[in-house]
Parts: sequence; C-alpha cells; structure tokens
Amino acid sequence: MSKKIIFWLIVVMTIAFAGLIFMQAQWIVEATKLRQMHFEQQVLQSIDNVIDRLERDEISTIKSIGNHNTRALFQRKNDEKKEELSKYYKDYNISLDLDLSGHFSLNTYRRDSLISAFNGETAINKNSHIDPIASAMIALQDELRDKISEQTSMLMHSICEDIPISKRINQQRLDGLLMRNFDECGIRDNYEFAVFNSNDKIVFSTPAYNPSPENHIYSKRLFPRDVHAKMNTLAVYFPQDKTFFRESTRLAIPSLIFTFLIFVISGYTIYVIFHQRKLDVIKNDFISNMTHEFKTPISTISLAAQMMKDTSSSITEKSILRITGIILDESKRLTFQVEKILQMSALDRGKASLKLKEMDINEIVKKVTNSFQIKVESEHGELDIDLEATNSIAKVDEVHFTNVIFNLLDNAFKYRRDAPILYVRTYNRPNGIVISIKDNGLGISKENLNRIFEKFYRAPTGNLHDVKGFGLGLAYVKKIIEDHGGQITVESTLNVGSKFEIFIPQKK
Repeated sequence: MSKKIIFWLIVVMTIAFAGLIFMQAQWIVEATKLRQMHFEQQVLQSIDNVIDRLERDEISTIKSIGNHNTRALFQRKNDEKKEELSKYYKDYNISLDLDLSGHFSLNTYRRDSLISAFNGETAINKNSHIDPIASAMIALQDELRDKISEQTSMLMHSICEDIPISKRINQQRLDGLLMRNFDECGIRDNYEFAVFNSNDKIVFSTPAYNPSPENHIYSKRLFPRDVHAKMNTLAVYFPQDKTFFRESTRLAIPSLIFTFLIFVISGYTIYVIFHQRKLDVIKNDFISNMTHEFKTPISTISLAAQMMKDTSSSITEKSILRITGIILDESKRLTFQVEKILQMSALDRGKASLKLKEMDINEIVKKVTNSFQIKVESEHGELDIDLEATNSIAKVDEVHFTNVIFNLLDNAFKYRRDAPILYVRTYNRPNGIVISIKDNGLGISKENLNRIFEKFYRAPTGNLHDVKGFGLGLAYVKKIIEDHGGQITVESTLNVGSKFEIFIPQKK
C-alpha cells in the first residue's frame, strides 16, 4: 500500500470520526434541551392545575356558604350591587318582542336611544296544550337563567377579588397541592415557593425561600378568572436546578464507548499498516544483506573448488593446504551466519533454552579476547584487558554468553575508524558483575542509540559500505542478557566511540 493511499485513508477516517463525534455531541445537546423543555412544561402545568384547583375550591366554598359572616358579606355585596345597578340603570328601558315563529329580540334603550340589541330564536311547540306564547316564554326563561348563572359566577368572583390574597389561600393547602401535582408528574425534587401580592411583596413563603440568580423561577398569576384580576402571583423554584446534560450523557455513554473502541481499533490498524511497511523495508534490507553475506563465502568456496579441479596447473601440497583452509574458513563463516538466523528464530518463539551453570566470567572474557588479540594486532591496534572483578563466578550459559562477548568485540572491531583501540574490563557491583567493552570507533548518534537493539536494525554509516551484517547481533545480545536476568546499557558519542556495559546478577 502506497504512502498516498495511507495518507488519504487516515484523512477519511479522521473526518468520519470527527463527524460521528460531532453528531453525538449534537444529539446530547438536543436531548438535553428537550428534557429541559419537558421538565419546564410539567412544572408549569402542575402550577396551572394547582391554581385551577384553588379557584374551584373557592367557588365551592362560596356556593356552600354556611358561615353567617360570609353569608352577610355576600348579602351586603349583593345589596351594594343592586343599589349600584338601580342608580346606573334608572334611565334604561328594556323591550322584548316575540313572534309566533319563535323569533325574539331584546332591545335596551337609554332615554329612547337604542343601546344594544340581542336577537335570538326559541322553540314554540304549536301542538302543546300550553299556550305557545307561554311555551316560548319558558324556553326564553331557560336561556336567561343561563345568562343569570354566568352573571352570578362573575358576581362571586367580583365578591372574592376584594378579599386579601392572604385570606383567599391557605399556605398548607397550597403546599399540599403543589407536592401532589409535582409527584403525579414524577417531579420529586425539593422546591420552595412564595405568594406575592399586587405590590410584588411576599405574602407568605416557605422558610428557605431565597432564590439565587442561577435559579429558574416559575411564576403564575393567581385567580386569573377574577373580573378585575389583580397581579397576585405564585412563584416556585427548585434549589438544586436539574441539569439534564449529565442524564443525556449517561444515555450516550455506551455509544461513546463503542466509538472509542472503533477509534482505538482503527488507530491500531493504521499503526499495523505503518509497522508492516517498516518491516517490509527491513525485510528487503535483510534479504539484501543476507544475500551478500552468503554470496561472498559461496563464491570463495566455488573459486577454491575450481582451482583444485584445474589440472592444467601444478598444485603443490602447500597450495592444497591453503585452498582447503580457505574452504574450511568460509564454511565456518557460512555456518556462523546460519546459526545467527536460527538463534533469532528460536528467540522469537520465547525465552531461549539456557543451560545455566556456574562459570568464571573472567575466564570466558579471557578466552574471547585471546582470539581477538591477533585480529587487533594485525590492524596495528591495541586490546587492553583489565579483569578487576574479584568475585567473577556467575550462573550463565557458556555458549550463549561467549557469543555475547564475541559479538560485542566483533562490532567494536568492525566499526573502527583507524587502528582499533579496545578496552575490556570486569568489576563487581553489589549482587553482580559488570563486563565493560569500550572502543574508539565510529560511535552512534543519539537518534539511532535507542534503536540499535531492534532486530534487523543497522545504524547508518554514511557512504561506508564495507561493514556487512543482518542487524541481528545486538538484538541477540540484548535477548540473551535479559534471559540471564541481567541488563545491558550503552553510551556513545559520534566519531569518538562507544561503551557497552553488561550487568549479570550473582545469586547467592
């Protein structure tokens, strides 16, 4: 998969996830608004029901007047109304015209001037034994009775509207009605309320009524059906305002969790794609290096075999020994490279199968450095050995640990600048022994220092191509040291040199 395709895939996935998260956020906001509106409608509807019940209770009380004072008050108000009406209507005349078809007109005059006219129709039963006119008058009486009933209701309201609001409402009754209506709507939050008169002063309230600017107050007019309704109001608020955002978010949590899981999986998929591309590049480099590493000894062995087969030239015993020596060396080289690959294959399957036994670390180091002494001297270099460790016994696998020391010295020798100068030192730490290998080689940059222990990774050496390998040596070293329960650290400065230190624990 090309980088361009991967780039556009990331762009499309990012846009898709951003859009999905945006839509979920919008859904949460809209759900919060709807729940808030529904709650406010329930509160206002409950308050309306309470106010309507207060009016109905008041009218029922008036209709079933049993108290003498109340009856006297009603009679006095009625007399006052009659007196006012007699004064007001003394210049008024009313005429009623009724024909045999049932049509009638009710006209009001003031000093012979028509003020109002009301036309209607009532049923006249001509087959009735009662006089049709009388029948019409009975029907008309029924209609007028309804009008009178309506006027009576208005009169009741006009009588009550002069009573102070503090006497028209009982606080305990109001509290009980609010509690019941809120409970029927599923609102069980604590609330506070107050009744205000037309001067916007509190008549009575709950003890804790003290709204803050953040509290939303639900206010409604009391007794709105009064003839001259006054601005008496009922105010209710909830000390702990309900925040529906948290409830809406709780409903969206499963969706958010699944979205996050998809996001993580998608991110991991992108990571795997990049990792596979990286492995693909490493694989190609590995194949190229492996081909070169195998090709050189194979061609050398092939050339030596052709020299031995060539009968045209005289081959002395000394030549045969030299050629067989070359074949033997190149075969060992091939075997060593194959062994490296097999070792890493075995390490990939898990912990290496180590055969631990007590060994003298100083002796192992001495054996490996002795074989390197000739190599270093052939390049006019120097190998300085300082075995300071007084307690050098540790449990190690002899073969693998020997390979570790050999690989580190081999790297120090291969990545040299001029004449190699190598320092090998052992010393003790509490509960362990340290093997230090220092060189004056090319060094490793800070950018590559953290990656040198990765499998197949080889630090770039600029335009130098004389150092070959698979990039397996240091990965193998780190794996073996960790399987021994130890640690390996590295310090390096570019164009100055590197120092590797291995710590192996000494268990009592």
